[in-house]
Amino acid sequence: MKFKVLLIVFTFFISSSAFAQRYGVVDTDYILKSLPEYAQAKSQVDKLSEQWSGEVSALQSELESLKDALDAERILLSPEKLEKREKGILDKQAEVLALQQKYFGPTGELFVKRNQLVQPIQDKVFGAVQEVARKRKLELVLDKSAQSGVLFVEKEKDYSDEVLNSIKQ
Repeated sequence: MKFKVLLIVFTFFISSSAFAQRYGVVDTDYILKSLPEYAQAKSQVDKLSEQWSGEVSALQSELESLKDALDAERILLSPEKLEKREKGILDKQAEVLALQQKYFGPTGELFVKRNQLVQPIQDKVFGAVQEVARKRKLELVLDKSAQSGVLFVEKEKDYSDEVLNSIKQ
């Protein structure tokens, strides 16, 4: 499927020489990694992720300890105490899952924090790409870092440094 898309795009570029001269390529990974504010935002997100992973791991360790203790004492427990301990384990499992979702779920705190810190920087890059595209009268700008299938591009068509310079000004 990816090959067919590349073939169609390539055919379109070849068939329209006027269009082929109005495209450009940028490398957003290169641009973002060159911005100190992105490195700071990424560092903050990584620290929070490590901290929250530690909290989840600690809770998982507690759960494993409860399971191990139950396994060791199972034959000594009355049916009522066994049921109570099993319920405690199920409650702890639910607690672990809830904490994982709170921090790392699709609408979790890590996702929210990443959007707060990184999204404005990405928007800034996108705005700079649009500005360069308008200035250069480009009709199409591809991102070679986004798995878009860009296999080769002439250096003169790579506007990454120009976008980066326009952001830094």
